Amino acid sequence: MKNNKNTNLILFHHHNNTSSTAVTVNHHRLLLLFIFTLSLFTLIFSFSLFSSSLHSTTPTSNFLSSSSSPSSSSSLSPPILAALLHYTSSTPPNTSMSFSELSAISTVINSKAPTCNLLVFGLSHESLLWRSVNLRGRTVFVDENPYLVSRFEQSNPGAEAYDVVFPTKVSQAGKLLRYYKTRPECRPVQNLLFSDCKLAINDLPNFVYEIEWDVILIDGPRGYAGDSPGRMAPIFTSAVLAKSKDSGRKTKTTDVFVREFGRKLERVYSDEFLCEENLIEVVGEIGLFVVAAEKGGKVKQGNGFCRNSTKLSEPFTPVSGGDED
Repeated sequence: MKNNKNTNLILFHHHNNTSSTAVTVNHHRLLLLFIFTLSLFTLIFSFSLFSSSLHSTTPTSNFLSSSSSPSSSSSLSPPILAALLHYTSSTPPNTSMSFSELSAISTVINSKAPTCNLLVFGLSHESLLWRSVNLRGRTVFVDENPYLVSRFEQSNPGAEAYDVVFPTKVSQAGKLLRYYKTRPECRPVQNLLFSDCKLAINDLPNFVYEIEWDVILIDGPRGYAGDSPGRMAPIFTSAVLAKSKDSGRKTKTTDVFVREFGRKLERVYSDEFLCEENLIEVVGEIGLFVVAAEKGGKVKQGNGFCRNSTKLSEPFTPVSGGDED
């Protein structure tokens, strides 16, 4: 009887261990099945979201009634655009632009998709955003710092960035504004590649002057001190590029954004060359001008850029760190 009891106990113990092992195996199988199902569902959902983002169209923005905004199947979908804006305006990373400023610029760029030609003066924290929004278009950056240009291109294969030397100084702004009025080489319609105007940027690659730009963003160079290059040349150059565009094209206007529009120099030069009558909207520190190409390459009244030319009698407030020469 004692041996029988021991045998029964051994058999009972062995049976209990087998049952526990079976339960554990089944539990693992269920867990693996659940993980596989969840992963499959996530993969399908992600693929569906990605596919819909490629084929969905972006509604026309109400930001500008005068900007061309054709619907396109290649335009960024609103969720992707919103995610990009959220990422760029969050802290960290830091950005000196507000959400409304970022949104205003992005909306206009996206409205020109999928073949938008975007020219940006100045490399900044937002540079990758502009390139992403204009993913299927062409984006070219121009900056005064060769080191930043080189590092940007190395970090972002395929990006186009060029350095340029600006011969102007903020302290010369008033003198240059008076100078251009007497110089025929500073006319609004011309080939900038061969221009002798002191305000013209003429040492960029040839293709820059051949492309008809849809959007131009002036976010550089530096303009906070008297010996800084200032944004006089980019503003003048942008105006000439816009007015010299082939007036026979379907899109006869160029959207030009000027950052730091609240500063006196940027405001006066924008009013003089991009023209106050072309100012469509001011969002924060961003001014937006829609500049039309000149028919036949001629300005209707005189050699000025605008119908109502800015008065040049108002002197600039002296800025420390530079001179008037």
